[in-house]
Amino acid sequence: MSDLCWEGLTLKHISHREIVIPYLVFIIMALLFELFLILLFVFSEFLFIMYNFAPNLLFYISGLVLIVIMTLTVFIFKDVMNKVKSLSAEISE
Repeated sequence: MSDLCWEGLTLKHISHREIVIPYLVFIIMALLFELFLILLFVFSEFLFIMYNFAPNLLFYISGLVLIVIMTLTVFIFKDVMNKVKSLSAEISE
């Protein structure tokens, strides 16, 4: 079941550039948004330290979830980029 989910997220069986390129743009936007959230998380942690405030456990759990989501997005981005490169190689041949 997880293999099917991963194949769907990485567009393993899709070979149309009209689908792959917009999906790649979507993944890039998701990556940028997650980078923004990580920066916001680090900035809020800095403010917590500066004002001697102890955040609760949910703050740290959300940070871990953010790291997991960011890791998955990077892996998806790498696989989709490989897909775009293979499509480019097929077109040029």
